[in-house]
Amino acid sequence: MKWKRWARALLAVGLVAASGSGSVFATSNDPANNHGNMIYLYGGNSNTYKQQLTKTQGQVGTLLPNYFGLTKEGRLTEAVDADFVKYAHQHHYRITPFISNHWDRALGVKAMENGDKLADDLAQAVIKHNLDGVNIDIENLTFEQRDLQTKFLTRLTNQLRPLGKTVSIAVAPARSDTTVGWAGSYDFEAIGKVVDTVFIMAYDQSYQQGPEGPVAGLNWVEQSVKYLTTKIPKEKLVLGVPFYGRYWTGAEKGTGIIYPQTMKWIERNNAKTNLDPTHQTHVSRFYDQESGQQVEIWFDSANTLLKKVELVEKYGLKGWGGWRLGQEDPALWSALAEVDHLLFKDINDHWAKQEIQQMVEQKFITGYADGSFRPQLPISREETATLLTTILKLDQTKPTTSYKDVAKDRWSHPFVSAVSENGTMTGYPDKTFRPTQSITRAEFASALARITPASNASSAINVSFPDVDGHWAAKAIQQMQQAGIIAGYEDGSFRPNQTVTRAEAAVMLSKLN
Repeated sequence: MKWKRWARALLAVGLVAASGSGSVFATSNDPANNHGNMIYLYGGNSNTYKQQLTKTQGQVGTLLPNYFGLTKEGRLTEAVDADFVKYAHQHHYRITPFISNHWDRALGVKAMENGDKLADDLAQAVIKHNLDGVNIDIENLTFEQRDLQTKFLTRLTNQLRPLGKTVSIAVAPARSDTTVGWAGSYDFEAIGKVVDTVFIMAYDQSYQQGPEGPVAGLNWVEQSVKYLTTKIPKEKLVLGVPFYGRYWTGAEKGTGIIYPQTMKWIERNNAKTNLDPTHQTHVSRFYDQESGQQVEIWFDSANTLLKKVELVEKYGLKGWGGWRLGQEDPALWSALAEVDHLLFKDINDHWAKQEIQQMVEQKFITGYADGSFRPQLPISREETATLLTTILKLDQTKPTTSYKDVAKDRWSHPFVSAVSENGTMTGYPDKTFRPTQSITRAEFASALARITPASNASSAINVSFPDVDGHWAAKAIQQMQQAGIIAGYEDGSFRPNQTVTRAEAAVMLSKLN
């Protein structure tokens, strides 16, 4: 995939599913289609969260507000906004609030020592407040609490999963096996077997009171992803990225700063920003005229965040997430919305992945609303007509050809009429087009042959399919094989009467195009 093309808007018309009510054009701006993408809500209130969510263009589907806390004894406290929960569900979000010790080790240890009671109380709170689950963000524990944490997660999950509720946990961005530091508090393999989702906190490579450097360098992030995919099923992993940056001055060392503040500071000093070639994140170094100090800021923009999000597809992860909403480059959401259709969750290992992506980039095909492409589904005759009309740029504004089974108010009528008038596709002797019928390989080859100049064929290729001899479409099949547009199967057959799948259509049309 050529990610530099992410700035291109996708106005795809193409490869869609037919239903009884007509064409289903996939959209991705509904949170219901992005439940694998998680966003933390913190530092604001329900009104500010609603305002911030309107800017996300549906690119996140699971909300993690700060509704649960801990007493000094490690017991649960609740501060759930019932109206916001209702709002989230009305707008198709899943809502799984997080519980945190906010880096207080003593508090986290108490929570794990009180794990059975905490798990029971959390489960009841999730049920009572009609939540979709809970996120565990208890950090800065040690190896000594590893087994207690796994036991706690197991008890909690066993109560919620039968009810369709989920348990997720935020974990350190470990890059190797260790029992040292807070990364040593996680039994990653055990956790991966227990919970539903594992959120990788892939940030704070450089931290407060530490030396200057990136919050999340690309290579550093990828090392963590590589390691954790060996411990936890990739389908459970969500890659967390930072929306904030950090700055260093004479007095401040690694203090957090949000993107809008970063831009104001840089613009006020007319400072330059560079993309660090090693870490693939931004850095700006300048003299601040107001304070009289040297400043160094490391931060991410929409472009550098997208490079990290690319790892989701590369490694087949469940999704991505961010800490925290409202701190990010506002351009992120438009960039994600424009590219969303390129990220099909069911083609990572598919033989036709390259051709499918090529056709999507060229705006000819799209996927389904749930983020899938469904490559093995058959493509119908009216879908084929739509594709060919789009690729050939046929005029469908004045349809004249009609079939008794394609009503003038049917969504596909202009496309069916256009390919019929052009001669690319034809109907049946009974004056029907059979729009919802799956197109066969022979019919597809015949349509392509009508728009492919004979000069494209190489006479050096001699084709002989044992199951095509004498078939009505034999000549067209041979022409398309010689042109390198279609191929047979490993057993030497062509299977002319077999239906064409969405993946096969993408491959053939990519060669034609």
